[in-house]
Amino acid sequence: MLLATITVLALIVSACSSGGNNNSGGSGSSGKTLTMWTWKVAYVPGFEAAAKLYEEKTGVKVKIETFTPDDTYRQKFKAAANSKDLPDVINWWATAGDSIEGSVEELSPLIGDDVLGKYFSTAMDPIRITQAQVDSWKTDKNATEVQKSLKAGQFYGLPLDIGGFFTFYGNKKLIEQAGLSAEPPKTWEEFISMMETIKSKTGTPGLVLGAKVSDLWENWAGSALSIMLNGPQGYIDLLERNAKLSDPANLPIVKAAGMLSDKDLLMPGILSTDIDGADQAFAAGKAAFDLGGSFTMSTLLAMGMKTDDMITFPVPPIEGSKITNWTTDPFTLTMLSVNKDSKNKDQALDFIKFMTTDPDATIAFANAAYTIPALNLGDRSSDLQDNLKAIETSFATVPGPYSEAMPAINAYRAKNKEWEVYAQSIQSMWEKKMTPEQVAKKFDDTMASLKASGN
Repeated sequence: MLLATITVLALIVSACSSGGNNNSGGSGSSGKTLTMWTWKVAYVPGFEAAAKLYEEKTGVKVKIETFTPDDTYRQKFKAAANSKDLPDVINWWATAGDSIEGSVEELSPLIGDDVLGKYFSTAMDPIRITQAQVDSWKTDKNATEVQKSLKAGQFYGLPLDIGGFFTFYGNKKLIEQAGLSAEPPKTWEEFISMMETIKSKTGTPGLVLGAKVSDLWENWAGSALSIMLNGPQGYIDLLERNAKLSDPANLPIVKAAGMLSDKDLLMPGILSTDIDGADQAFAAGKAAFDLGGSFTMSTLLAMGMKTDDMITFPVPPIEGSKITNWTTDPFTLTMLSVNKDSKNKDQALDFIKFMTTDPDATIAFANAAYTIPALNLGDRSSDLQDNLKAIETSFATVPGPYSEAMPAINAYRAKNKEWEVYAQSIQSMWEKKMTPEQVAKKFDDTMASLKASGN
C-alpha cells in the first residue's frame, strides 16, 4: 500500500513537473505562493497562523481569500470551476457527493493510513463516500452526473476540524438585565420561561436561528428534543415509518417548537434569516439566544463578542424526557481539498497535509480560529485554549444517543420526503399559519401517501 502510494505520488509529481512550474516542498519551493479560498471569516486568523508556520518551514506563502456568506461562496466556486479558475487549495464543508468532486483532486489513491491514522477515528466518515450513498445516487433521479460517477471509498478532502450542533448561546448581559441568573436552563419549558421573562423585562426577542434554512431546526435542535424525549429508538421508529408524529408520545416535539411562535419569542423576520444573519443578530444584541453549534463560537468572537459575554448550553430536554442531559457527538465540520487543475498540485497537497496533521500547525489554527482540530492531539490537547479544551471535553467519548440514531438518520431523513414537508410545515407554524396538530397530521398524511405509492 505504501509503495503504491509513493508510486502514485511520484507519477503525480512527475506529471505536474512537466509544466516547469511545480515543486514538491522544501527549500526548492521557496518563493512560491499558493492560493486558498474559504467562506469561514472566523477561520482566517487560524489559517494565517498555520500558513506562517508553513512558510517558515518551506518558504512557500499561502494567500487566503474569503467569500461569504455560504451561498456566495458556493456560487463563486461554481463559476470558477466552470472557467477553471479555482485556487490551489479549497476549504469546503466536510461532505461527500457535494459535486465539487469534478473539480478537485481525488485523494484516496494519494493518502495512506500513515496520514489517516492521525485523525480522530470518525473524522473521515462524512468525507469518504459510502456504498449506501452510491446505491442512493444510482436510483435518485435528482442525483448529479458527478454523484453518479463516484465509487465507495473515494475521498476528495482531508478533515480540518470537528464539532457538533445542538448548542444554544445566551447573551449574559440580557439575561442578567431581566433579573435572571445566567445559568443554563434544565428543561425546554424552563428555557421558554427564561425567554418570556427576558422579552417582558428587556423587550428583546428570545431566540434567533437560521430559519431560512428549512431543515436547520430538525438538524440542530428538533432531533435532539425527539431523541431525548423518547430515546434513540423512538426517533428511529419515526424515521423508519413505524410511528406517527401525531402519536401522543411524539406530538410534544412539535409543540415544543410551536411554543416559540405561540409566545412570540422568535426574532421578527426569522424566516428570511440565514445562519450568518442569525449570528450577526445575536452578536448585535437583537435576540437573547442563538441556535448554533460548537463552531458558532468562533464566528461570534470574530464579530466582537467575548466568551465572558455568553453562556452556552446544549438543547435542554422536554420535561419527562427519557434522556435528561444531551451530549454532543462530534463530527467533521470542514475539509481541505486540492484543485485538480492546479499548477501547484503537489505543493497544495503538501500544505493540506501540514494543515491537518502537523500538531504545531493545527494548534496554531485552532487557537486562532476557535475550533477543534480533526487531528487527534493526544497530550498536545493541553496546548489548546482553555475554552477549546472545555468544548473538546464536552464531546461524547463513546457513541452517544445521536450516534445510535445516525444510521437511520442517514438512510431515511433526506430520502423520505415527509421530512421535507415537515421542515416546511415548521416554517408555516412559525408564521402562525399552522398549529402543531396540523403540522403532525400533514407529516403523517404525507408519509402514508408516499408509502402507498411505494416511495
